[in-house]
Amino acid sequence: MKYWNTKLKEMTEYIPGEQPGGGGGIIKLNTNENPFPASQRVLDRIKEACNQSLRLYPNSTSLSLRKIFAKDNNIDSDNIFVGNGSDEIFTLIFRAFIENNGVVAFSYPSYSLYYTMAEANGIKYKKINLDKDFNVDLDAFLSKNYDLVILCNPNNPTGKGCDVDDIRRFLDKYKGLLIVDEAYVDFYGETSIEMVKEFDNIIVTRSFSKSYSLAGLRVGLAIAQKDIIRGFLKIKDSYNVDRLAEAGACAALLDKKGLKYNIDMMKNNKEFLEEKIEALGFQVVPSKANFLFVKHSHVQAVEIYKKLREKKILVRYFDGPIQSEYLRISIGSMMELKTLINGLSSILKD
Repeated sequence: MKYWNTKLKEMTEYIPGEQPGGGGGIIKLNTNENPFPASQRVLDRIKEACNQSLRLYPNSTSLSLRKIFAKDNNIDSDNIFVGNGSDEIFTLIFRAFIENNGVVAFSYPSYSLYYTMAEANGIKYKKINLDKDFNVDLDAFLSKNYDLVILCNPNNPTGKGCDVDDIRRFLDKYKGLLIVDEAYVDFYGETSIEMVKEFDNIIVTRSFSKSYSLAGLRVGLAIAQKDIIRGFLKIKDSYNVDRLAEAGACAALLDKKGLKYNIDMMKNNKEFLEEKIEALGFQVVPSKANFLFVKHSHVQAVEIYKKLREKKILVRYFDGPIQSEYLRISIGSMMELKTLINGLSSILKD
């Protein structure tokens, strides 16, 4: 730590979900990755892009991808920014769209990387607790003049969504900048993208990691009015998204049949897991995402987490108030979920 600056020394480190090496028979239900592979159409397009053009820099604004998404969502391509995953987009938001003396607010519990990024950029933040049913109290974000509010919708790790009409009513009153993180929105809809046409203080973010099965490519989108997008373009790295990533993301957007198949399969498996896990005595928070937030009636979450890990089944456990009572379980393949249920049954019997 000899050369670390003060911010680096004091910030809370973000710990991503465990990524074990290949093999070993480990079942990964801890990082909300899609259990179903990207479509063959996407894979073929990436292979085609592996040609002599790799010696050239990619398009600096990922124009092809922006045009496809714009057409699908009835907006202008100038309203879209493409980032190296949503992580880059949030880093740029903290660097470019809030002053050093500003204050950002987000729900708790929510995606913990928000808190880390705020600290990394020296931005003060306020955690506003969800209510007892894990719903967002949007009025609580109006109690003070927060410069920036981040709303994960559906929320991670709870899976609960916030009604888009409530978000619109919030924007009628809120004067700061609202970020709506829609990493999981494709599974059940209810997007806020239309509000970009109405309000100049909203940024909607999207991910290709979940519904499109492309977590390994690192592609994310920000949708906002053109002045905000120009700000992203001014501060981003010169060539932040590579040729292969853009090619794969373009093919994924065009392959609507493949997307529907993946989402339908995920929903089917989610309903199976909900039914089976409730029968084992778990309380399940209603989820609009590809994971469940669950709590057992009499066995502590951390104990179940440890026992599952011994069985080579990884789920996510978060330390801290409220969330430490729960486990977040990603929806896996049917075989993975059946193995999980058998493992939980064995643990609870013991």
